[in-house]
Amino acid sequence: MDSKNSQSTAFCVRSATPEDIPALMRLKRLLAQDENALHAVRAGEADWRRDGFGPDAGFLAFVAEDSSGVIGMATCSRRAVTGWNGPVIFLQDLFVEPQSRQHGVARALMARVAALARDVGSPIVELTVRADNPAQNFYMRAGFQPLPHCLTFVLAGPALAALADQDSETLALAG
Repeated sequence: MDSKNSQSTAFCVRSATPEDIPALMRLKRLLAQDENALHAVRAGEADWRRDGFGPDAGFLAFVAEDSSGVIGMATCSRRAVTGWNGPVIFLQDLFVEPQSRQHGVARALMARVAALARDVGSPIVELTVRADNPAQNFYMRAGFQPLPHCLTFVLAGPALAALADQDSETLALAG
């Protein structure tokens, strides 16, 4: 048996605490590295503390840990959708250390997010995944369904600035 398969599979999933911020940041960087998006990770420890654990926290985090420490994370946020009754839970990040995969860690983290959604009255858990991400099969096995008729668009960089500059309030304030 190789060392990967002989590893202990005992782990627990719990709500993250501010003490977990370094581990969350490390896992976020590993996730971004896997997606060739490391350049987009800009938040420092103070940002994580404010945005995830401050009085106006914008996201929730869960960690999976074993005897070696934190081995996985899920981050999610609530968002309001007009016309819906209750919030929608958006799964932002799901990542498990490569050596801890294939032991149910990611599924346990997703189950915790699903329990949160149920508890707050969210009718769905939503996520966005890159078209080339092989995790799509994992998500579908867990019960997620793709919405092929929906596309995700973003407005960023110079296009964001150019459109914002067209705002009449912005123009009035500048004048």
